[in-house]
Amino acid sequence: MMFNRSVLDSDKEFSELLHPHWQQFEPIEPIYNYLVGAYIGMAGIFGIFGNLLVIFVFLTSKSLRTLPNAFIVNLAISDFTFSLINGFPLKTIANFNGRWMWGKDLCTAYAFIGSITGFSSLETNVMMAIDRYLVIAQPSPSLRTMTTTRLVVMLSIIWSAATAWSVPPLFGYGTFRPEGYQCHCSFDYLSKDFGTYIYIGIMFIFGFAINVVIIIFCYMRVVGAIRSHEREMIKMAERLNAGQTGGPSMKSTDNKADVQAAKVSILVITCWLLSWSPYAIVVLISLLGDQKLITPLIAELPVNFAKTAAVLNPIIYAMTHPKFRVEIERRFPFLICCCPLKKKGSDGPSAPSGSTVQIRETAE
Repeated sequence: MMFNRSVLDSDKEFSELLHPHWQQFEPIEPIYNYLVGAYIGMAGIFGIFGNLLVIFVFLTSKSLRTLPNAFIVNLAISDFTFSLINGFPLKTIANFNGRWMWGKDLCTAYAFIGSITGFSSLETNVMMAIDRYLVIAQPSPSLRTMTTTRLVVMLSIIWSAATAWSVPPLFGYGTFRPEGYQCHCSFDYLSKDFGTYIYIGIMFIFGFAINVVIIIFCYMRVVGAIRSHEREMIKMAERLNAGQTGGPSMKSTDNKADVQAAKVSILVITCWLLSWSPYAIVVLISLLGDQKLITPLIAELPVNFAKTAAVLNPIIYAMTHPKFRVEIERRFPFLICCCPLKKKGSDGPSAPSGSTVQIRETAE
């Protein structure tokens, strides 16, 4: 039995929250909870300050206050809130305590906020993928330009979708409960009642799987467009002897930014999938497989992987941004002392003309 009778008798509220599934397992060794608590503490603190840094720099730097960069700020806000509420200190303290001891109401609030911020990060990744697809892979100039109206609509979709996926448990369609080591709260994906089963199933398909397909499709088209552009530039260089003429050389330099954007995009989706897919797999096993396979350890590890995404996003989306790095070097040079900037001019001209400007703007 995971928790002895004295623990359950002394905390009736926790006893009511505990799903019967977890009671079939042996108690968790304290060392494992201590390790998880220490890890979540470090990840949470790094996520809090890392995302705060991103928000501060992007909002206080005139050169960074562009429409496409609003997605980066939105992502940082989601990840900051996720790290602050769903990482350190609540989960850290609970792990060192050995179980969730914050009560039912805070369990619901914790899981609800974690759901909204987690889904908003996912939806932001989707919208960034769509935006890059429109800017890089679409031939229509009108679609390539980000407008205030489009940005407002896309941001509204992000938070509306995140809220829509998080609200049902508050009205009885599903519920929030402790899971894994019982030191944090999330969706109850173990119960087999009709409302929970339908809610979790629909959320998995439309909230996760379809979004992943959209992201992969958009980035595949982006990579294809960049490769096509690269082939065209090679042919142009061969025809015009680009090494001795300025025009093609300029475009070739600009094309390096496009290739870099594709690499960053692939890195983004790979890290995101590595962070969140294990948790999605656990949910899928619960829906369609043998729930006996879902041990406390199997449920706990994916949660910690998912929380890592809030730490990785500032690094991936912001630290690869040239102008952001310039601002960091100017304001907080000690933060990049181990990763000095390249000499000016190594990344090509700062203000290329034509559609390439749009590609570089969004990529950055």
